[in-house]
Amino acid sequence: MSDTEAQLFARLKEANPEFRRLAEKHREFDVKIGEYDRIYYLTSEQERKRKELQKLKLKLKDEMYAIMRQHRNEQHQVVSS
Repeated sequence: MSDTEAQLFARLKEANPEFRRLAEKHREFDVKIGEYDRIYYLTSEQERKRKELQKLKLKLKDEMYAIMRQHRNEQHQVVSS
């Protein structure tokens, strides 16, 4: 039985400490980016920081998806055996 992406995300967040750490950091960056989004006019320094946060957030997302893919591959191998 295959998990939906949301189910897998929730399960990994519960069971995998590294995945949980990445998800929490991803959420932190999302909140900080939201704070910048509420500012009508960003200074060049604020814009630079916002873009850096977006890049870091995307990197974390990539790492989380890599863990999810690895987990799915491991599950597929177990089912295939």
